[in-house]
Amino acid sequence: MHLDHVFVCGHPALDLAATLRARHTLRIETLGTPDRVDAWYLESAVVDALVPCEPEDADEARAVREAVHLLVTARRLGADYDAGALELLNATARGPAAVPQLTAEGRGRRRHRGRPWPRWPGRRSSC
Repeated sequence: MHLDHVFVCGHPALDLAATLRARHTLRIETLGTPDRVDAWYLESAVVDALVPCEPEDADEARAVREAVHLLVTARRLGADYDAGALELLNATARGPAAVPQLTAEGRGRRRHRGRPWPRWPGRRSSC
């Protein structure tokens, strides 16, 4: 696992939006694979342990990242929110609540009932 994500925005949602570097020129993707999404969760301190992401989880993380970017940009410019981005973010936030779990090592983890959660970094839980 590479440990090279950057967290300078002061909020996990903003740091997530910054995971596509040089967005308007080179477009350097830092969440290109599930292991890179796992690394982001751990490095961001959103979680301290996780269940490894699947490819579809990485796809969803990137989709949520783009929704956050669109919404933050609209807010900054005083423009209307993109309806699709707003729906995606709200639908993701409406997902089932994470359930705290204690591991044998005494570390806290959160899992959705029956499935690892979250599929985006807005919840303090495991991927």
